[in-house]
Amino acid sequence: MTPNLPQPDYDTVGTDTNRRRFLKSSLIVTAGCFVTSLPLSGLAQNTASSGDTLRAFIRVTQAITEHKQVNAELAAHFFTAFVKKVPNFAQQITPLVQLIQEGMSATAFAEKAQTVGLQALLQQIVTAWYTGTVGNDYHGILVSYQQAWMYRTVSDGLVVPTYCGNGPLWWTAPVPDANSTAVIDAL
Repeated sequence: MTPNLPQPDYDTVGTDTNRRRFLKSSLIVTAGCFVTSLPLSGLAQNTASSGDTLRAFIRVTQAITEHKQVNAELAAHFFTAFVKKVPNFAQQITPLVQLIQEGMSATAFAEKAQTVGLQALLQQIVTAWYTGTVGNDYHGILVSYQQAWMYRTVSDGLVVPTYCGNGPLWWTAPVPDANSTAVIDAL
């Protein structure tokens, strides 16, 4: 009779599957994830401060336009375009937010901004939201076309003007057969 020798904890593929090795590997992976996330805390703080500035931009937009519903994603695109186009834009938002008082009208807000010398910046913000473009020269940054606020007033009766008569991306439909009699008759 052969003695029963302890069998190693290897499965048929040859990998060790015992519990201690699994726990040790899990602990190493968890510690590695924890250590790699530590330097990201500074990045999270920077993101939070830019998020605060974005919230301030949205609040200024709501105050000057008196629109309570502002698309946050579109506001982020406008904010990014303003940061690229207007020097010190993020720093100029803070004094504007400090001027806002509860229940203040857009006219009163504009008058207060004029006394501080930020009326031109407010005008740029309003113009951007209504035209969908940041900047008024040929170097302007197009942020939104279809969602520009100038089309809101007529959205119930008119479509956004475009050269594409059949709607956006209509040309992605398959090209009709050139030999079709219907195409020839339509010409």
